[in-house]
Amino acid sequence: MKIDKTAVLLITFNRPDTTKSVIEAIIKYNPERLYVFSDGPRENKKVEDLILIKQIRELVKSIDWKGALFTRFMETNQGCGLGVSGAISWAFENEEQLIILEDDCVPSQSFFGFCNKLLDTYAYDTRIMHIAGTRWNEEYEVDDTSYFFSKYAHIWGWATWKRSWIKYDFLMQDWPDFRHKGLLHTILDNYFPLYKRWEYMFDNLYNQARKHTWDYQWQFAVFKNNGLCITPVKNLVTNIGDVGVHFSETTSAHHRKRDEIEEVLTEPKYFHSAYEFDKYHGRTFYLKGRSKFKLLYDATVAKILSKAKSKAI
Repeated sequence: MKIDKTAVLLITFNRPDTTKSVIEAIIKYNPERLYVFSDGPRENKKVEDLILIKQIRELVKSIDWKGALFTRFMETNQGCGLGVSGAISWAFENEEQLIILEDDCVPSQSFFGFCNKLLDTYAYDTRIMHIAGTRWNEEYEVDDTSYFFSKYAHIWGWATWKRSWIKYDFLMQDWPDFRHKGLLHTILDNYFPLYKRWEYMFDNLYNQARKHTWDYQWQFAVFKNNGLCITPVKNLVTNIGDVGVHFSETTSAHHRKRDEIEEVLTEPKYFHSAYEFDKYHGRTFYLKGRSKFKLLYDATVAKILSKAKSKAI
């Protein structure tokens, strides 16, 4: 069966150089429909931003291919929170599934085929909420398959369905109840240092009057709905955004090698998250940089204090 090419959403702001590289990859893929969101200038950097934003919009308008182009060019800055989440919701007004790229995430060409195939395969399987293009902790070997399932939703090049996105809540209104029922403990294997890390992030985000991010809310939606995230065994996307709006310095996560993946995909043998990988990934990725003393303290003293506080409330 021939699989139609899924529409692509490209999210841009003020980085014409990296945007150009991503657009070149998209043009090679040659989607039938391309959605481009361009955020507006920040008030405190309006002159500088306008120059760069204009370059990006001219670049987008000059794209020469037979597909349909849909643009959402903002006059004022929406920010990383409402801007990105609003762009995804905008594209889903007309699409049932999407491949989503930000302006510094350059995919390999097989990333598009990977997403296309799996979007079609799991179109009606509500257990699957997310398809990632990045593969972290490549030193950890998984089964000899093309992809596996994880509970972690990485967003440097990804794809999803409208059926999943409707579960997204920018305000995370259910977080207090979710936390109170202890559901996050179960998801994170009752490992208190990891629980503490996610609780802090979700608490901080929930209490922000103006939320400056969107992706933690998406991860919460996956956690809340016990969703599975498809993860490729090979890394298919390179982040080339050294510095700028989101990062103040280059990190080890940037410029990771991107691979191609075989066209015929081999499926996981079992339909559940790769528990041992998630356990390893949670500790090495999300707790990276924490000292052994800090981890031991959180796993013992901080855990006891937290339980005592909960009983006192």
